[in-house]
Amino acid sequence: MTVDPALFDRFAIDYDHFVSLQPGQNSAWVRGLGVTGERAIDVGCGSGHAAERLADDFGYVLGVDLSEPMIEIARASRARPNVEYRVADAFALEDDGFDLVYSHTMMHHLPDYRAGLEQLKSLVRPGGTVAVVDNVCDLYPTPPRRAYTVGAVLGFPREVRRIGWREAWFELRFWFSKPWLEHLLSDRYLSRAQFRLVYDSVFPGAQYDDLGFALAMRWTDERGG
Repeated sequence: MTVDPALFDRFAIDYDHFVSLQPGQNSAWVRGLGVTGERAIDVGCGSGHAAERLADDFGYVLGVDLSEPMIEIARASRARPNVEYRVADAFALEDDGFDLVYSHTMMHHLPDYRAGLEQLKSLVRPGGTVAVVDNVCDLYPTPPRRAYTVGAVLGFPREVRRIGWREAWFELRFWFSKPWLEHLLSDRYLSRAQFRLVYDSVFPGAQYDDLGFALAMRWTDERGG
């Protein structure tokens, strides 16, 4: 149930900066759910953007990722007293005591999507919440290169107004960078219908929000009430 640990290693620093230019994208939805508690886990935490935000809502946050460069950035840039960053395969973890199990745009990297969802489910305590955001595409499982590059060019003036010329130029160059495009063109997304079908099979009664580029699923383990 592992993925290539070097998936983001080639562009970890640039990717971290790229995500920094979109504050809240990795955490706004999940924090908006109002879930709080003692323990949370961010599966596929990358460089720690969401884990750092979740630290305000939980007594302890564990961020796990297979990419050592990403975890190094998280430890250096987003350290909090109640956050632990760990290079680890979350699908080898044996811990069912988390109040929140969260994952953002990671699931489509797994070779067995449903088994990955089952593992996330196994980590939540009774009464806890599983919250997952993942990319979807109804037109094709792998969007073509132009879907990203044309969108980036058309959005460039808006980004200049939002973050300034220098950062917008960095963002545009990142969209066109070879490692990032190669990564995007290796992704395979579920359609919205496929997403709901597989999630419903693992999380009966789940609720969904459409974020545009992704679907978000939340489910509470009713064993606790």
